[in-house]
Amino acid sequence: MNALLAGLTLLIIGDSHVTFKDTLLSVLPDEFTRQGARVVTYGVCSSTAADWVVPNPNNGCGAAERIGTAPIGAPDMKPASPPPVAELIAKWHPDAVMVILGDTMAAYGQGAVSKDWVDEQVKSLTYTIGRTACIWVGPTWGQFSPRYGKTDQRAMEMASFLKGEVAPCTYIDGTALLRQGSVSTTDGIHATPESYRVWGNAIVQAALPELEKLKSPAAAGQ
Repeated sequence: MNALLAGLTLLIIGDSHVTFKDTLLSVLPDEFTRQGARVVTYGVCSSTAADWVVPNPNNGCGAAERIGTAPIGAPDMKPASPPPVAELIAKWHPDAVMVILGDTMAAYGQGAVSKDWVDEQVKSLTYTIGRTACIWVGPTWGQFSPRYGKTDQRAMEMASFLKGEVAPCTYIDGTALLRQGSVSTTDGIHATPESYRVWGNAIVQAALPELEKLKSPAAAGQ
């Protein structure tokens, strides 16, 4: 077997970008599985980084769990807490954790990002992930809408700030993967299925070299 990621287990966690059908929840597990990885994915709409450490029960806009490439059903729309990442790591023993978070902490529509608060959020999660290899995917471009107030300027600010925050995780800058203005959305933040496909494929290509480094010698010889 010559799949690049054969023998590797990848745990993906994130916000609404990995909670619904035709989002990254559709693209990333399918593509990483095609590369040979075992993939488990959990998404909770509106979740922030610290919610995956100390679960916050107030997130009520949807939650999803996808094991491998299982069919994607309707998300659980009851108020949902993210499962603690420490428990997920203990359950699945991943070689790497991929975090898809940024938009929910960017204070869109507000005067400024609370950088101390974001720092606390991010550090709590990276500390809990601990020695497990980690890849953090930051936000990409959107479109302004009154509902969320996302702007290119704030997306760039958040992407740049996260770059210096997420160590020891490897950082993938979503704004660097796609051309500014190229992302079509349904509401300013959430991409159309086609834009999610393009973004997801770009994430996979950026992450593959990092994930390939983690393959065990036994898996590498398959």
